[in-house]
Amino acid sequence: MRRRRLRAAVLVVVAVALAALGYGVARNVAQRPVRTLRELGKDFLPEAAQRIRNFRRVKMEKGRMVWEITAEDAQYYEKQDEVVVRQPRLTVYLEDGTRQARISGSEGLIALTGQELRTVTLRGTVTARLDDLEVNTDEAVYDRATDVLRAPGLVTIRGEQIDLRGRGLEVEVTPQQVRLLEGVHTVLQARHATS
Repeated sequence: MRRRRLRAAVLVVVAVALAALGYGVARNVAQRPVRTLRELGKDFLPEAAQRIRNFRRVKMEKGRMVWEITAEDAQYYEKQDEVVVRQPRLTVYLEDGTRQARISGSEGLIALTGQELRTVTLRGTVTARLDDLEVNTDEAVYDRATDVLRAPGLVTIRGEQIDLRGRGLEVEVTPQQVRLLEGVHTVLQARHATS
């Protein structure tokens, strides 16, 4: 029972880390209607108000790093008030200072309402790692209004003692509830004693 709670907590940390990615980039931009990544790709460079190579943002609190966002490049689209990032990497430094949650993807889209985060979408090969757990999916979307992280497609969760596979993941961040929605397949592995 304790391991289940620990694993659920780990998934919650992953969800919070995705939310932190959007918040860090969104601090200095405003809101416009959401466009898909495909629509933005049609006129990728001409409308970009800002293009930043080797993008990096850090949040510090009480003298310690809370999170760090890096990307190969970021492009802010003023008319849509969206930020598109390529190869985003987010590191969340946990309270104890010794553990880190890492999340990466091929591309990301951050949509804003004024200065506030509305949604964060990561696409491509989305991978989240914390301790011995690794979560993989093709797309993950965090919606701040509902405080829910959703991964609509195939999701795999691997750890030293557990492998989970299913379709559709929902993480309610504040109440810390994690659900695999359908086609769930679980393999538990016994820990072998060493002599």
